[in-house]
Amino acid sequence: MIALKSKLLRAIKTKKINIFLLFVLLSFIILLLSKLSREYTNTVTFNITSKNVSEKAVILKDSSHKLKVTLNTQGFKWLKYYFLKPNLEIDFVNDVTKADSIFVWSTAKGFPTINNQFDKTVKVISINPDTLRFKYDENAIKLIPVIANVAINYSPGFNAVEEKLIEPDSVKIIGPGSLLAKVNYVTTKLFKAENVRASISETLALDIDSLDKAIKIQVKKVKLKYNVEKFTEGTLSIPIEVINVPKTIALTHFPKTINVYYFTSLKSFKDIRKDDFKVVCDYKELLENSAYLTPKLVKQPNSIKRVRMQQQNVEFIITK
Repeated sequence: MIALKSKLLRAIKTKKINIFLLFVLLSFIILLLSKLSREYTNTVTFNITSKNVSEKAVILKDSSHKLKVTLNTQGFKWLKYYFLKPNLEIDFVNDVTKADSIFVWSTAKGFPTINNQFDKTVKVISINPDTLRFKYDENAIKLIPVIANVAINYSPGFNAVEEKLIEPDSVKIIGPGSLLAKVNYVTTKLFKAENVRASISETLALDIDSLDKAIKIQVKKVKLKYNVEKFTEGTLSIPIEVINVPKTIALTHFPKTINVYYFTSLKSFKDIRKDDFKVVCDYKELLENSAYLTPKLVKQPNSIKRVRMQQQNVEFIITK
């Protein structure tokens, strides 16, 4: 019986607390609605966005391009200015005058446009500053090369037949001449590939994050192509030719030939000939008191990827 009485008392107390909390909540809501229905005067800082700017002109950004506007309106209207970033548009056709190398906006001319951007229940008391100056630059066009940012590892025995192909290999950028002068190329986003054994054809986005926002780029993606094939190593014995030997001396050298090792695709391997290579030793480049000539590979086919010679020295003797 005592336990039942205790439970009833707790239930009554709980109901009383719940009713009390409900009354507190309702009182708060009524107070809030009462506050928000009143009119308040306050100042808000607005960011500026440009409207109807000539295509030939680019407005240069400036941290001073803000307007502090004093408004009078109901509390309900004030809520959006606290939760959203407020912006105001300036019309560069109707509200701005051009003076020398700047555009000038003033409240005397631009107040109606600003005032029309507010609800009729919002009263604009004042605008500060009363004048804004906008520096601008003329648009220019520049053609810059595209550089592929790639990291490719081939499977053993595979390689690219020729250099990577980028389409297009250059793009146009448009913007203020002072900004374009600082941009000499643009790279792609990084492309990685491992154990590549087949040709590559990928669309890559250009890395334009570092470009100034005032710069526009016409093409934002390029095509990357790699012709990948199976490669093999070949060896040919190439005659050594000594050039620029003075007529007053007779010279003989040995060895007479040198092994040249090259790396090429299987497709091109059968077309490689001795005549595609030329190795020479230039007597004019002979170092004083040296007993060796230095062989140089002065001719090789475009289809080979890597090439090396068996030795770096050629012995010689002067017979007369």
